[in-house]
Amino acid sequence: MSGVNMDMSKSESEIDGYGDGRSQAKLIRGILGAGSLVFLVSSVVLIILPTYFGELLGLTTSDTSDWALRMMGATLLALSGQMWLVRSAPEINIRRAAAVMIVAGGAMTVFTVLMPADWTIARFAYLGIGLGFLTAYLVALIRR
Repeated sequence: MSGVNMDMSKSESEIDGYGDGRSQAKLIRGILGAGSLVFLVSSVVLIILPTYFGELLGLTTSDTSDWALRMMGATLLALSGQMWLVRSAPEINIRRAAAVMIVAGGAMTVFTVLMPADWTIARFAYLGIGLGFLTAYLVALIRR
């Protein structure tokens, strides 16, 4: 890993060659924290009440879909924890995490639009929340 600085004891300004990007990192940390909490709530509902969550999104539910939703809930629980923990990483890693969330959030947004289900208020809300976070990460990365 030549050229990659893994020294976690250095300050963000020592790691980052872009100057004062601390406000950018602070903004991204806030977005990661808020997203982590949204994913935590979603994961709990998906694990405990998968049929309810599926019906809210307009899906036709079954025992099979309930298990798939529970598995998605477990995945979101892990992602929520990782998002919360990465908030304390150096600035360069914070920006990289935002880039990863743009890709993942973009995919989730596309899948929400393409989902073979009825359009419900909850589905529109889910799409709006996803687009909101996607936009927030994009703005935060573009902003200097």
